[in-house]
Amino acid sequence: MSGRRLQFGVAVIDNKLYVVGGRDGLRTSNTVECFNPITKVWTVMPPMSTHRHGLGVAMLEGPMYAVGGHDGWSYLNTVERWDPQARQWNYVASMSTPRSTVGVAALNSKLYAVGGRDGSSCLKSMECFDPHTNKWSICNPMSKRRGGVGVATYNGFLYAVGGHDAPASNHCSRLSDCVERYELKVEKYRCGNWDWATRHIC
Repeated sequence: MSGRRLQFGVAVIDNKLYVVGGRDGLRTSNTVECFNPITKVWTVMPPMSTHRHGLGVAMLEGPMYAVGGHDGWSYLNTVERWDPQARQWNYVASMSTPRSTVGVAALNSKLYAVGGRDGSSCLKSMECFDPHTNKWSICNPMSKRRGGVGVATYNGFLYAVGGHDAPASNHCSRLSDCVERYELKVEKYRCGNWDWATRHIC
């Protein structure tokens, strides 16, 4: 890469690796770089409109989304979408809650923002974005508050792994080894539910 970063987002588009936002230890960044594993060359891409670290990044139906984060001054609820064909960023609807260190993943043509922290505490709430209506909706929450949560989808489930529930002054005081999974219900107007994926370690 052209410089050092931490607390950035990563996604793969067309077999290329995108590194989005983050900070260098001093400044929060809006820059984006793309790595081609065939040529082994990094390319600087158009930047986001907002500087973000602690953001969540995921692909959904072609575009890439940069969700929430922190701009160095405040916690963010804004969301930007990268169009790889037009090579530009555009804002979409904002979340109802600011979220930094948020877990983000796509499932069944929707984007899920899970946990994170809003500045005063870690969150157990989850929101779901529908790109066809450009709206966020509130989903059933996790059983535990989780900042810095790892989120991924597998076999129709959304998994929330680890994280912490710590005050802003100490992010390492209450680390979690728990794993929950969210099963999406296909019936209309019904939310999915969380259960314990590995009860024995919680």
